[in-house]
Amino acid sequence: MHYLVKGRGFPHMGSRDIDIFFDPKKIALRKVEGILGKMGFHRHSTFRWVKIFHSETEKELHPEESKKHPMHNLSYVYFDIATPSKMRHSMPEPLLKRVFAKEMGFVEVSGIRIMVPSARMLAEMKLKSIPERKDAFKRTKDVADLYAILNSHIELLGHKKFSRKSVKKFRERLPRFRIDGTLAGAVGMLGTSAENVAQVLENL
Repeated sequence: MHYLVKGRGFPHMGSRDIDIFFDPKKIALRKVEGILGKMGFHRHSTFRWVKIFHSETEKELHPEESKKHPMHNLSYVYFDIATPSKMRHSMPEPLLKRVFAKEMGFVEVSGIRIMVPSARMLAEMKLKSIPERKDAFKRTKDVADLYAILNSHIELLGHKKFSRKSVKKFRERLPRFRIDGTLAGAVGMLGTSAENVAQVLENL
């Protein structure tokens, strides 16, 4: 997402996580897990992998070794894995079926061409996830990401191909986000005005 937004000339605040998705019809899960293992990542939760460093020495630590250090001395890099259907140690995201079918884009990073979901599909995923988010930080980050996608791809506003159910649910939650700090937090992340964020989100 960072590169899709950046490619339109808009700044993006980045992310604490690295998200990857793959088609299990074309690459085996065990191969993906093998690659992550060779890179030094370890299973962390239901769909997350982690690499842990000592913040001062920058030494890479095994998860067991990291338990010997206080939390404030540790830095984490996360890899989140998503697949179109339910598989072990991955997050099922049915919308990825549409990405692999045709709803894709491509970005170039360090000379490597990488397939990414289209801006419309990324917005669709955010619309679906935001109302269900229990974690306040992740919900706020998702709202900031949704604004960034729509603001950099203004042609998506009022797009009739967004799920009516997802848009309706998001609009129902929007008044609550105004008073629970979600929108204020997103504005702080984005470095723009509350009026700009509200105007874009209300025009869905």
